Amino acid sequence: MRRRFVWSVLLILLVTVCGCRAGRSLKTNIKETVISSKPEDKFSKALDRNKFSEAEQIWLDNQAYFLEKPKAMDEITIAASHVKKRYRSKISAATTNVLSIHWPEKSAKWTLIRLKLDNARDLIDEIESIIILNDLGQTPPALAKLKKKFKTKESMIRADALAQFKKYPIQTGPNFFSIYPVKLDEAKFLKSQAALLERTVASASGKNIPHMIKEYGDVIPAKTMRNLEGSYFRELLKKESKGKSPSFRTVIKTMKEAQRLGFPVTEVPDCKIAFMRVTSKSLLDEHGIEFGLGFDVDLPMATESLDRTPMFNSKTAKDADVIILINEVVSKIDRKTFRPKSYHSKSVTGYYEGYNHAYDQAQLRLEQLRLKRQELNERNNTHILGWFGASDITSAAHMAALEEQKYNEAVANATNIPKMVDKPIYADYSFRIVPMRTTKIASVQYVIIDRKSRTYFTDFFDITQEKNFRIAYGINPTDPDKYKYKRRYSTDKEVRGWEKQTVAIRLSDMLNYYLDHEEKDKKYRNMSKIRKTILNNRNKALAEFYSNKYKSDTGNDPRFDSTVKVLSPDESSHGSGFFVTDNIILTNHHVVEGHDFVEIRMHNKMEAFGKVMAFDLYRDLALVKVNAHGKPVRFYAKSSLPAGVTLEAIGHPKEFPFTITRGVFSAYRVRSSHHVYSRDIDIKYIQTDAAINPGNSGGPLFYKDKVVGVNSCGRAGADIENLNFAVHYAEVMKFLDQYGIKYRK
Repeated sequence: MRRRFVWSVLLILLVTVCGCRAGRSLKTNIKETVISSKPEDKFSKALDRNKFSEAEQIWLDNQAYFLEKPKAMDEITIAASHVKKRYRSKISAATTNVLSIHWPEKSAKWTLIRLKLDNARDLIDEIESIIILNDLGQTPPALAKLKKKFKTKESMIRADALAQFKKYPIQTGPNFFSIYPVKLDEAKFLKSQAALLERTVASASGKNIPHMIKEYGDVIPAKTMRNLEGSYFRELLKKESKGKSPSFRTVIKTMKEAQRLGFPVTEVPDCKIAFMRVTSKSLLDEHGIEFGLGFDVDLPMATESLDRTPMFNSKTAKDADVIILINEVVSKIDRKTFRPKSYHSKSVTGYYEGYNHAYDQAQLRLEQLRLKRQELNERNNTHILGWFGASDITSAAHMAALEEQKYNEAVANATNIPKMVDKPIYADYSFRIVPMRTTKIASVQYVIIDRKSRTYFTDFFDITQEKNFRIAYGINPTDPDKYKYKRRYSTDKEVRGWEKQTVAIRLSDMLNYYLDHEEKDKKYRNMSKIRKTILNNRNKALAEFYSNKYKSDTGNDPRFDSTVKVLSPDESSHGSGFFVTDNIILTNHHVVEGHDFVEIRMHNKMEAFGKVMAFDLYRDLALVKVNAHGKPVRFYAKSSLPAGVTLEAIGHPKEFPFTITRGVFSAYRVRSSHHVYSRDIDIKYIQTDAAINPGNSGGPLFYKDKVVGVNSCGRAGADIENLNFAVHYAEVMKFLDQYGIKYRK
């Protein structure tokens, strides 16, 4: 028990002592916090931490406090003087460094001199930026001496820059401005030294010029730069050509080598290129070339263009160092349409007289203002009788005048608003959006003739550009949203505009290929060999073009086992079709429009299903792949057919399946599409008086045993008889070629 008592007493004493110490520590911390909250203490601590901006802010925020308390003012002045003392050694060292600078000095020591000057400038700027030192009269006295010595040295070195530049090895040494001890305006300085630069450029050679371009290219005056480029390019060209007259290929290689070395070639001297179009005039006149070509001259060369073929005898050709001939072999525009989509909207069909609710609103507003005006007038009369003072009377009169103005405006507004107005009558209608992809396709032969080396190079390049459009057809002119639709969708005019745009060919792309295939260079003695090459390719292009030209003659003769009946899935409508391969049927688009699958009935009574796989809206053609086999037709392939020959149509008019109607071939016609109207697109048709009725659509029109057309439409009316049309076989074969269908001729 006694031992336990002793331990308890010791524990109590220990707790008491610790508690006293903790209490004293807490009091000390509180006291220090109170003291440190004084502005002078905050100021001193900020200076101790070299946070001068913080100290300056404390000084600016508490100037009244410091001025009212001399003791506090003394404390912060003492603190500032300590800062001043810190800079004594720095100022002394900087002054010594500035005084140690001797000028002029070798360029090898310029970097050290610049370092000494930069350190002195930074120190001066640092001290002068501390506002409190100046405000409290604690600016170091030695600072003035440092500034004076610094400015003297800097001015002396700056004034000597011109003399040093003239002696400096600018062709081989580092950038003069980057190592010179003081900073100079480079562009202004070099502009003043244009004559010196010209002489230096003229004497430069070898690697000296690239070195000068690298070091001073961004500040050398433009004229001097051109001279520098020309000098280097000629020297490099002389080296590459090994003293001989440089070929065009050597010129291009030299230019690329100069660019690889970082040389900004802005002009290739003594290299004039003439572009000459030698495309067949017949192709151009008969619109066999459907879009133009242009050249993007993205290289620093002088160029000139000629359009027509007497180019070899022209002054431009004779003066040119290089002639590039352009012969367009193929230039066509291919349009492909996709499944259209119908959109519903409203159009204005008329107007009716209806009540104008704005009239009621105007009358209500007028009545409200009338009552308010009456109330103010009565109040003004009370003022006049003397119930209120003069100021009250004036205020009331002003308010009355304002209300009178509002009332008069309301009267004018109500007068102009009619009680009855014409309101539009709307009717629902639909228009179609046709997705279209139009593609520019060209094959171009080009010949590069190097007159200096008397060599020529020829090759072909292909061009393919495509763009997608969504074209709106059938928008009613009275549709209130017509402008919104026009902004959202394209028009035929926009498509035509894109198709007529020239396709730019980059000169650099052509010359890159030229450089990489030197083995294709051929020697020539005179231009006759080149003319022959051009003419051979032009004749091939003409033959291809005329093989697709058709006159008003055509013909073919079908078989029953090639013809089918095409029905909609619900058999609500039907048309005709025929096999172009053993499992693909051709028909009109309007026969299968709106359906992914159709039903097929053949002459042998067999039935099958077909999936719509492709279509062309303008030609009104569609392809259907079927799960059965039939006999493909043969297409008429000749380019002429005598008018008056007998044609036969097979189809299923008015539910009379596999009916033959006979007529004569009248003429070959070019008309706007009967299916999707576009004034920009013409379709070739065969005109015949063979009866074509509903149900014949999509069926074959034959001359003897070959197909010459796809029966599509007829003109109807009280004064019209036997005027029917079939899509020309040329259009059909183009459509089949477009989708890679191998048909029989």
